[in-house]
Amino acid sequence: MLRRRGSAIGGQFQRRLSASCQSLQSTPFRNIRSMTEDDEYQPDEIRSASEIATRALALFAVVGTALGAPRTDVVEWLRRESLWEALSPQEMVFLSQDSPSERELINATWRSEALLMLLWSIGLIDDLPKLNDQCDAGAFQAVLPPFAGVTAGEFVAGARRREDAELLEMADSLMNAHWEAREAKCNGRPVPERLHLGIVQERHYGINWATGYGGLPWNDVTTDT
Repeated sequence: MLRRRGSAIGGQFQRRLSASCQSLQSTPFRNIRSMTEDDEYQPDEIRSASEIATRALALFAVVGTALGAPRTDVVEWLRRESLWEALSPQEMVFLSQDSPSERELINATWRSEALLMLLWSIGLIDDLPKLNDQCDAGAFQAVLPPFAGVTAGEFVAGARRREDAELLEMADSLMNAHWEAREAKCNGRPVPERLHLGIVQERHYGINWATGYGGLPWNDVTTDT
């Protein structure tokens, strides 16, 4: 069973939170998908099922390694399945290190919440944990290669994406929840008990990438609210 390393929010998350608090505006529940033509908003092109499935496999390798899977075995599997190039540059660096720092490991394990949203986006997970409840990373083994009885190629080829409207609705819901949690934190108020800021932010990150985000690479996505 894969277990998340540590429960504290990683340093990278804290730095992002500090920066966002400095620029947070007091407009409640701002929705970028509701902008008018006067705002020069152009809808994103939602990623394809195969793109999301490939990213999920790469991210699974990163999360699994952070949770204790043998790094050499993971890297060998990625190369054998032609998935090494699907990693972001930062992920390549992480998986190439013999001894990542504790902070890097914690930050990588938090990506399990983003991975959860990628798997939801292609219909492999239906019931999402609440926004104050960490996902069980061990459950990913039931649906993802090399544990699920299919090759990486078969997994990607068979992936089917949820409808655009469902993905966009989820993105808006997570953005609003993230705004609510972040606004409370930045203004010195308790975050509502039904929300955990770290969980919400990572899920927001995953769904933002899946819904396009201007075609930006994985590590360039942000979670603006």
